[in-house]
Amino acid sequence: MRCPVNTTVTELTEHIRRDGGVVIEGLLTPHETDALHDQLQPHVERRSPGFREDAGDDEFYGRRTVRIQGLAAKSRQFVDSVLLNEILLGIADNILLPHCGNYWMSQSETIYIAPGNPAQALHRDDINWSFAARTGIDLQMSTLIALGDYDAEVGATMVVPNSHRGGYDAPIDSSLARPVEMNPGDALIYLGSLAHGGGANNSTNRIRKALYIGFLLGWLTPEEAVPLAIPLEVARTLPERARGLLGLSSVRGNIATEGVESFTQLWQLDRDHLEQLDGAFIQH
Repeated sequence: MRCPVNTTVTELTEHIRRDGGVVIEGLLTPHETDALHDQLQPHVERRSPGFREDAGDDEFYGRRTVRIQGLAAKSRQFVDSVLLNEILLGIADNILLPHCGNYWMSQSETIYIAPGNPAQALHRDDINWSFAARTGIDLQMSTLIALGDYDAEVGATMVVPNSHRGGYDAPIDSSLARPVEMNPGDALIYLGSLAHGGGANNSTNRIRKALYIGFLLGWLTPEEAVPLAIPLEVARTLPERARGLLGLSSVRGNIATEGVESFTQLWQLDRDHLEQLDGAFIQH
């Protein structure tokens, strides 16, 4: 399903729950897309392909794929246009809040697939939290935003429609996978239970440029060690909502409204000043 950016959050949520994902056309404006690309490009150029430089057999993450994390410290446009995007957060509210007191960012990264990189194995992102995934609830909501070419030849994301319905352990039929082609600024929003994978880049000179962000239930551990990637001097300049999503301020970990349980929060001792407490929660 493809929807214009002015589609209501309620409708978008319904499409995601039904199909496992939806494409929002023009989630980012051309100006936002270009600024985001330009702010990240110097960091991309300094990064070698592959998940780790010493991982010569790195099939899953892509030997010819450039991934950089810590995007909130590298691009303020990422914070303003993606992390705090009202449409994405509205969908995340609908999908995730029924199962948690709050949610936070699990990971953000570039996924730039160069020519010659084979297709990624189809998978479900919820594999990182397999025990929780077997409860049958939605653990995370993910988004891939096109920052450049994003067609089938260049490695558009392959998706198995409706594969979120069979459960965490359901087999993945690769013959049903279809490419999700997008224009720059378009976004694919999907559940962590949907089977998908990066496509093969069969072009000769084009790079598939995507930005990924995932939001995760607040009682699960993010995939990326996000707070370690954000210097305090950068964190202090960010809105409180952004700091919470990045794990740099208090996150409600429960939905209790009465009794002593309603007062407990994750990281509540750090809610006022990032530098006030040390790692043992002892005040200086």
